[in-house]
Amino acid sequence: MVNNYTGLPVFPSLRRAAMDKFTKTDTLGRWCSRFAAETSYPLDTVEEWYRKALATASETDLTHDANYNPYPGLNGIKLALGIDYVTVFRVRGQTSTSIELFRCSG
Repeated sequence: MVNNYTGLPVFPSLRRAAMDKFTKTDTLGRWCSRFAAETSYPLDTVEEWYRKALATASETDLTHDANYNPYPGLNGIKLALGIDYVTVFRVRGQTSTSIELFRCSG
């Protein structure tokens, strides 16, 4: 299993996972570490798991997020805890659900 250095919860059944080797800046100029993973579980199952795991997070439909809405056929959510966030999504025709965990610094 890949180490998750973001400190955010990881869905318990992953098919593949990777922790980025370097932090990168996001569109707002914050430095973020990213853990990316895939699971064979359906999108709605993974969304519900993260809603429970991050019960105090604010939720955005990714079709309303400027970083994700340009991708046709993408469905999913973004759950934000301050400047840290989790995205859970699936692209039409994709057989797996994607999960991204971002730990950011101001």
